[in-house]
Amino acid sequence: MAAAEEGQWVLMATGRSPTNIAVIKYWGKRDEALILPVNDSISVTLDPDHLSATTTVAVSPSFPSDRMWLNGKEISLSGGRFQSCLREIRKRAQDVEDEKKGIRIKKEDWGKLHVHIASYNNFPTAAGLASSVAGLVCFVFTLGNLMNVKEDYGELSSIARQGSGSACRSIYGGFVKWCMGKVSYLML
Repeated sequence: MAAAEEGQWVLMATGRSPTNIAVIKYWGKRDEALILPVNDSISVTLDPDHLSATTTVAVSPSFPSDRMWLNGKEISLSGGRFQSCLREIRKRAQDVEDEKKGIRIKKEDWGKLHVHIASYNNFPTAAGLASSVAGLVCFVFTLGNLMNVKEDYGELSSIARQGSGSACRSIYGGFVKWCMGKVSYLML
């Protein structure tokens, strides 16, 4: 890592993701770790101007730990679903350089850096409108953007699914089919 003044910088990325509503729901999981459904499902992605999450992810060598705020209130990141997504994105992180700020982060440094995440929903949380879906896909997509992850939407969708099964559908627009798939093992 390098910067004009080591430890005195912050690098941020912001993203927005819509929620989705299942038209045909999935009825359980056949693989709990990978969040693989027992059946296909179909959802419709809602208008992000009306129902979305906006997430800002910041990284700095001055952050002593990973932290997250949802609608202004700090929440725990110790849960497996956030940790799984964070771990998967960190594994795929690439070198990042911001010439204006004099910041260079090498691929191998991402595991030593901590992130602060602030996420806001423009609709009520826990109101049956899949706020965790929008929040998790936004978290994965924005974190991937910050860490210069080169994965396509399909791979990012698979990572988001590990946080919330239905999140894999919110990365796409319109009607989305979540196929149950055929493989249910984890490649390490």
